[in-house]
Amino acid sequence: MAQSFTALGKGNGFPFCLTKINISNKILVNPPSLAETMNAYWNFDSVSWGGASFNPDNEPKDLICGSPSLNLGSDSAGDEAPNQGGLFRVRNSMPTFFSVGGVKYYKHGINMDFTARTLVEENGGGKGSTIRVNYFSALYTEEENEPYACFDEIFEGSVVGKTASEKNQTISSVTISGIPFIKEVIKSFGGTAYAVEGSDGKLGPVPPCPTSDGYPADPGLPTLNLHTY
Repeated sequence: MAQSFTALGKGNGFPFCLTKINISNKILVNPPSLAETMNAYWNFDSVSWGGASFNPDNEPKDLICGSPSLNLGSDSAGDEAPNQGGLFRVRNSMPTFFSVGGVKYYKHGINMDFTARTLVEENGGGKGSTIRVNYFSALYTEEENEPYACFDEIFEGSVVGKTASEKNQTISSVTISGIPFIKEVIKSFGGTAYAVEGSDGKLGPVPPCPTSDGYPADPGLPTLNLHTY
């Protein structure tokens, strides 16, 4: 339970002037209101996801009496190397604002992301699947989705292998502890398979196109705690 306080601020709801950001090539989704952006800034208590946890251990009044940046910081845990479970990261930064069509919008500074990969060696090559799960505010960059495709690998006029890939981005709106977020999930796959040379020095049959065995699991929602009064 945080102690109540009164702040004059800068006439914008914050103890500093918000930075205006450039949003070229960005898409607007689920932007927070000014009240929600203020809530995310003033009342940020802690955030955790997987083994990553950031708790600045201050109260909202400390942002006036101490420094406006006391609740900013980050933490990470895990390993995004293939087959190692994945890397979790959590971060809180300053809120910002931007304009679209003359309308002012806000972007809170709370971000969480997770990356995990798999890697399998087979058929003279290898294949890997990656998932990236990101929670952030207001704006996202559209990725070019790539449906599954497989192509011949050719050497000196002969087919010696196969190369396959795919990528998919999914965007949705979620609310965590009353704060709106964009949830972005990007899944990508890549693989190669080659004919293997036998003991007679001749190449064996060309293996089939590599396919994904499945993607690492989505780790679910992060935990965001806000101060209450």
